[in-house]
Amino acid sequence: MYEYFIKSIGLHYVREGFSLAEEYEQLIASYAKDGWRFVQLVNLSELSPSERRIDLIFERKKDERKVI
Repeated sequence: MYEYFIKSIGLHYVREGFSLAEEYEQLIASYAKDGWRFVQLVNLSELSPSERRIDLIFERKKDERKVI
């Protein structure tokens, strides 16, 4: 079984196109150290200006020894 985590990064439009609020390469590397595997990037740049973002989706095997 897997668990999932979604990290949202805001988009800010600039003259050249858009700019990310955070560097995604460093985020992916950081989460990988904690056992998360990068699965997909979801581009949500067509949302309203206050909601524009990209979502990074991560997964990792759930520790089945933990009982919820």
